[in-house]
Amino acid sequence: MKKLGLLLLLCFFVTTLTLHAEFMDPAGSDKIAVSNIDVSKLIPLSEANHRDNPPVPDYEFVTLPTTIMTSYYDYMPGSYECYPIQAQTDNGTGTYMTWFGTATTTATRRQYYAYADAAGSIGANWATISTYDLTQGYGDIAVHPATGDCFATWHENPTAANYGSTICYDDYALLGIPGFWSAVTFIPSPLPDQYIWPYLYVGPSPNGDGWVRLYHISKNYTSDPWNHPCEEPRIMYIDIENTFSADLTAVLDVANWTTVNPMYYWRAKSCRPQSQAFAIDFNNPGKVAIVGYCSWLEGDQGDMPVDQGFYIFESLDYGTTWNTANLHGDGPDDYIYAVANVPQFRDQNDNIIDTIKVDSYGWHDTAQYDASGNAHICYMQQYGYTDDTGAGYYFNHFLPQAEAVWDGSSWDYHNVPAFPGIDPWTGKDVPWEIVGNDTILYTRVAYNKYPGDATIFHNNAQRNAINTEKNWMVQLWADGTYVQLAEDGDPAYIAYAEHPILYISASSNNGNSWSDPIELTDIYSTLYDFSDEITVYPNIYNKIEIIDETHGLIYIYYYDDNSFGSYAQAQQGQNTGGQINYCMVKIEFPPVSADPAHANPVASLSNYPNPFFSSTTINFTSKKPYQRSSVNVYNTRGQLVATLDVNAGEQPTEGYATWNGKDLNGKDVANGIYLYKVEIDGSAKVQKMMLTR
Repeated sequence: MKKLGLLLLLCFFVTTLTLHAEFMDPAGSDKIAVSNIDVSKLIPLSEANHRDNPPVPDYEFVTLPTTIMTSYYDYMPGSYECYPIQAQTDNGTGTYMTWFGTATTTATRRQYYAYADAAGSIGANWATISTYDLTQGYGDIAVHPATGDCFATWHENPTAANYGSTICYDDYALLGIPGFWSAVTFIPSPLPDQYIWPYLYVGPSPNGDGWVRLYHISKNYTSDPWNHPCEEPRIMYIDIENTFSADLTAVLDVANWTTVNPMYYWRAKSCRPQSQAFAIDFNNPGKVAIVGYCSWLEGDQGDMPVDQGFYIFESLDYGTTWNTANLHGDGPDDYIYAVANVPQFRDQNDNIIDTIKVDSYGWHDTAQYDASGNAHICYMQQYGYTDDTGAGYYFNHFLPQAEAVWDGSSWDYHNVPAFPGIDPWTGKDVPWEIVGNDTILYTRVAYNKYPGDATIFHNNAQRNAINTEKNWMVQLWADGTYVQLAEDGDPAYIAYAEHPILYISASSNNGNSWSDPIELTDIYSTLYDFSDEITVYPNIYNKIEIIDETHGLIYIYYYDDNSFGSYAQAQQGQNTGGQINYCMVKIEFPPVSADPAHANPVASLSNYPNPFFSSTTINFTSKKPYQRSSVNVYNTRGQLVATLDVNAGEQPTEGYATWNGKDLNGKDVANGIYLYKVEIDGSAKVQKMMLTR
């Protein structure tokens, strides 16, 4: 009995270790939900009818949702910051997919693949990839263009001492059919570091035409000196001939790969890259990036690698070298930006909070470069505050889909789609507005809202896809807005109490404006009966295929859970499994003018000197000649301090204003941080400045 007890204890320890490796709680999960608002004022964003967003795109299913297999592992089957759907291009007309699942309630979790032909039919073209029965998961794939062969990777634990990742490939070119998988090569980790959660990408090679570079990205789950998970990435790459006769067996020899660890030094500072999407700029060969969101888990250790928040780390030589001059954060604050508390929200002590902080909440998102070289990462946005003790809170009704955009010099942030309300402080859209004498609150919850889902909340990955030739973009996510309204007791949404919806928002202008979303899996859909499905954990092919001048094709798979809640994560939900479903969706992308009405005309802001002693000059430029402009100064509470006279610059796109550090009454203001807002033809941008007398 003692031996049996020790064996059970050991099994529990090994299981706990494995779960620890795969289900780490992100920093920030200790933030507290606040729901002390008047829910009678809440309406879903989809019901707002006075916005400038493009309308819901016309769409249709080219391939109706088709079940590939039933899996009893009801957690995101496609891993985190990856694209586990890839289409053949130069050779073959099909699409590969990969996911991890369990075929029965007692089966080992395995990595699977499927192959859909051009018509979207899968038939018998799906199975496990490896021939051995070992716990696997969190995989990704990439396609070698010239052969149509598919590379696959995942992580597994062959021994308790060496948790690592694998790689193999399917020799599609052999007979023009899938399923001829090579032997699996295990990529070990240099203990004590252990790299798992692997991803694959194919991009241009420094060897030029006729070659591609294959990237293998994995993340280190070994804790830092403070016993925090760090997850800094390991980047491995290999150059391969892009010819039909290329020898792909070279990929299976680990000695042929080059390894770089550009962010390993973050561990010594307890700086954690919570999200670390990999992006390739196909219009600027050589430029690749790690894009994500990071936190200082032990606070400021001095000489920190980068500010907390969004960051981008670019390499300009195909990922070979990583110069910290190309590492850019989003500023010194531990939040993205702050907006005025127009709704007069109260804290947990019933006090009206000063300002509302806007931040990211939910990691493991994907990133893309557009045709202009701007990097887009999608994420879930959060509105909340911090109390006097430093504890963080968020309003659980305002968690919209969003994107952060790096244009090479600064960051911008877009709700997807935009909200009707405009914040008077920043000029950014917000989920509330004053209509007459009433404040309308627009709710949006961009995750599936599984019960007790603290981990799922953060890991409900947001996805984006792009076509740089057409400037098309889409974002895909599981949305729990109607689930939340059902929780609130709204009788109009009771039918949605256990039915998250997969949403797709589209852009025809590289994200300058986003459409009202397609409610793809709505229970009242006229295109397919989703009424009995629980649609969660969607994944997408990262490229939008062109059908014609105005229509694009996207490839999606998702998990249709049979019970509301993730049993795999010990949340509410029965062990009844669910279906891996695949579909192809045709979307209309309406053409837009070269100068879209939704684009912010403000091009740049600066003030000099900053910090300043007696006065500072605020300079701005516009993307086109402007008609109206204004410059206002606010304090950090969002209160108007001064309205400045605007002077025209030497060019019709330039202007400037000078502030002497006095308020509206001509009195000197106190030292500190102030914000200046430049508004041009109805759009605005805000920057900070510091007065130090």
